[in-house]
Amino acid sequence: MNEKSLEVLKQYDFEVNRVLRGRGGMILNTDRGVKLFLECVKSDKYYERENDITRRVADSGFLWVDTYVQNSSGEILTPDEDGRRFYVKDWYEGKECNVRDLKDLCRAVQTLAQLHLVLLEVAGEFSGTTEEQNEKDVKAKALSGIEAGGETQLRLMYTRHMKELKLTGNYLKNKKKKSEFEQLAYKNIGSFFSEAEKAVQLLAGPQFQERLSYAKKTGELCHGSYNYHNIIFSNGNTAVTNFDKYKNECQISDLYQFMRKILEKYDWDIQTAYKMMEEYDKIKPVSDTERALLAALFAFPEKFWKVMNYYFNSNKAWIPPKTKEKLEKVVQQNEKRQKFLETLL
Repeated sequence: MNEKSLEVLKQYDFEVNRVLRGRGGMILNTDRGVKLFLECVKSDKYYERENDITRRVADSGFLWVDTYVQNSSGEILTPDEDGRRFYVKDWYEGKECNVRDLKDLCRAVQTLAQLHLVLLEVAGEFSGTTEEQNEKDVKAKALSGIEAGGETQLRLMYTRHMKELKLTGNYLKNKKKKSEFEQLAYKNIGSFFSEAEKAVQLLAGPQFQERLSYAKKTGELCHGSYNYHNIIFSNGNTAVTNFDKYKNECQISDLYQFMRKILEKYDWDIQTAYKMMEEYDKIKPVSDTERALLAALFAFPEKFWKVMNYYFNSNKAWIPPKTKEKLEKVVQQNEKRQKFLETLL
């Protein structure tokens, strides 16, 4: 994006007072509040579906979301004279959730619980399609078989991750000359694969069938990317942004993803973990089944899989030092992760 791109803003009903670069585009201070101006890089449908969900969430009373701003023609996408497309979102001045501030974390999980309650209302009337349904229609038949014992998206995903770990393990086993990173990975991949296998077995258990089936049948919605980068504290309110990865899944998966990333930074501190769970539970009570499902998700060594998956799909001739550091940290933290897991299972 450049200064010429700003010409597009003449097609909107607001006056721009100041322009700053940020958030992958330009942050605009206008006479109608703060806006975010971005160039389209995906198909129209991608932006239309996000607009649909944010509008419905805002209309249901959760106002602090990054809704799309319509241009003077009533459209959310605006072309320039070269055919490039742009869009504008409502945005918020404030600070991101500070992962080192427990008060911020508590506020974030409280907001997640409130958002989940609104998304349950939205799901009852929602007619749009989720990202998985848009991009992975080939799995539709497998997903539709859930009541007959078929797999859910959650189960499919972790089963796939387990198989990817096995594939990486086989590759490392057959590689004769191993780097320091590969030696460390090969030394530990067997035990982590066993953890993955047990987690997949837990997720496949009959105790979760009814809950996951219910989520699928009712169209239960998750944010899909609820992390500290997408949470902005602004003038006493908490804004939630970037709904582009929202999906039909049991909402406890949102809580799991948020907690996992935080606990990795807190060295799997049990007290911090339970504080976050308590704050969420105060607003949206967690059932025994959901708690067990949360434990099953934590049982999967997701960070180890992420590091291995990055390695397997990248240039193996040169492994960045940062990747080696991540692997060392995952291995070093695993004992504490297991102690936390024991309190859940």
